[in-house]
Amino acid sequence: MLLRFRIGIGAVFRPTHEARLAMQQQQQERRDHQNRLRNLRVRARAEEARRTRVEDRAIRRLADDLEEAERAADAAQLAEALRRRGSRVVATLTSELYDFSGYYTVLVVDPTERSLETAGAILRTLWTLYIVNVVVLLGPQTAGAGARLYTYFPYGEGYCEQALPVLWNVFEPDGGGFVHPQRELFPRKLSNLYTCPLAVATFPIFPFIIPRSERGPVRQVDGIEGFVLRTLRQRLNFRLQLVLVEPPDWGTAGPRDAATGAAAYIRHCRANLTIGYWATTLHRNRYMASSFAYYTSQLVLTVAPGPPYSSLELLRFPFNATIWLLLLATLTIACVALPRDWLGVLGVLFGGGLVRTPARHTTRTLLLVWLGSTLILRSAYTGFMFRFLQSGRNRTVPNSIPEVLDAGYALYMHRNYSFVFDAYPDAQRRARLVTAHQFRHTIIDELQQPGASLSVLLPLETVTFFNRNLTRHGQLLRIGSGVVYVAKLAIYTQRSSPLIGPLNNLLEMFVSSGLLHRWAAHYHQLQFLADPYRSRDRQQLLLTDMDGAFVILLAGLAVSFAAFVGELLLRCTSIRDALAPLRCRRRCLWSNTNGHAIMNH
Repeated sequence: MLLRFRIGIGAVFRPTHEARLAMQQQQQERRDHQNRLRNLRVRARAEEARRTRVEDRAIRRLADDLEEAERAADAAQLAEALRRRGSRVVATLTSELYDFSGYYTVLVVDPTERSLETAGAILRTLWTLYIVNVVVLLGPQTAGAGARLYTYFPYGEGYCEQALPVLWNVFEPDGGGFVHPQRELFPRKLSNLYTCPLAVATFPIFPFIIPRSERGPVRQVDGIEGFVLRTLRQRLNFRLQLVLVEPPDWGTAGPRDAATGAAAYIRHCRANLTIGYWATTLHRNRYMASSFAYYTSQLVLTVAPGPPYSSLELLRFPFNATIWLLLLATLTIACVALPRDWLGVLGVLFGGGLVRTPARHTTRTLLLVWLGSTLILRSAYTGFMFRFLQSGRNRTVPNSIPEVLDAGYALYMHRNYSFVFDAYPDAQRRARLVTAHQFRHTIIDELQQPGASLSVLLPLETVTFFNRNLTRHGQLLRIGSGVVYVAKLAIYTQRSSPLIGPLNNLLEMFVSSGLLHRWAAHYHQLQFLADPYRSRDRQQLLLTDMDGAFVILLAGLAVSFAAFVGELLLRCTSIRDALAPLRCRRRCLWSNTNGHAIMNH
């Protein structure tokens, strides 16, 4: 039928060529119009879809903003709640009641979606108290979930002194145990500081802290404790920031408002550590924390040499007073018992011979005993006299603080060693502080003058360190025989500082291995307590050192001459007295002869 229809149509219509072109053009325009309508509908639908997407995106963004605002408000409320609760907890955590270097576990019994924020707030709060060994335990949120353990590492790669929560381990309740069983519950966190800066407050005190002479700020120090600080920096891997205290003094450790000197840097948290002959005292330990006492030093009195002995005083020094008294008693008894032979006893004592040999056996026995004892006495006296003259000793000087004050000496201090004078309040008032320039250019020269009444309180290591250079110029710092104070040296930091643990571990290793003594031997040698250039050979004896013997000789000659003159005068007087009767008799005879002659005349 279609075929017949088309044939029929074809039979009815037989258009011309122009009609066919017009019909094709109309059909083409109709198709173009339909295409344009279709494109317009597509564009309209695309625009509508785009607007819908924009509106949806805007709506979603608005919803996200609202949700974030609600979450921020909740977080703010949570932070405020944690801050309030933390402030109440922190108020109860005091160093007097708790050991901040111990191990702490915080249990969150009702975990929520914001438990991680809660753990971070707890860890940050505990870091403000320098509590490092802590674990926050979050219980499982759902049945079968594991308990999470969070901690923090204050020092790490790229950050310093931050309390970022770290998922350290997970405990599976189904019998699996910890996911990381090889990890310690409380790991070491301060064995490596990752080149984080540590401020160290110090000042020059020879030979413990010796700043290197550099242009600009001082960055390195030498000395006994300079070695300690340098090795600690290498082992703990921190960057050293030196803070030189001005004026160079330890200061007074006390409340924050009353602290002075280097102690104020610790109390005001302007420095992490302080080192430089810090002797541990009860007062300092009350406000600061001290490390392991790694070195023991002695504070001694440096005094001027005493006045030299006179030549006559030198003669009595080989024997003490007891021997002289026994010798004098023996001579007295011999003179009383043997009034005729006392000159022989003295002659034997001085090495002479006997004028008359005793006849009795008892007397001969006593003579032999006396000869042996006097031989020993003479030999001992001669030997000790030469040794004493060669040693070049002077008079005794005060050896303690009370003796110095009683003798009227001026007491100087190179540093403020006020902690020494807790037992000597009078000395603290009379002590005088001198600067390093005054000590090196004035006090040292005055200490070389024999008999100068002044003394200086110094560490023994400082004395030997200065003597190593002074002896080359003929000078020497002399110390008394007594020790004023024994100082236990340590490093001081904040009372609750977490650095005390790793510092103590390393310092104990330094001491037990002998490193401290080796470092100290570079600057402290006991041989420099005496003049090494003079002690190699004994002092050469001169005639001026034996003036006492010549004085005694001259005195004996003077006494002998006086006795001789006296004897002469006495003899002259005796002759005159003997001739007096003869003269009187002559006068009488002369007068009688003259009287008879006159009468006869």
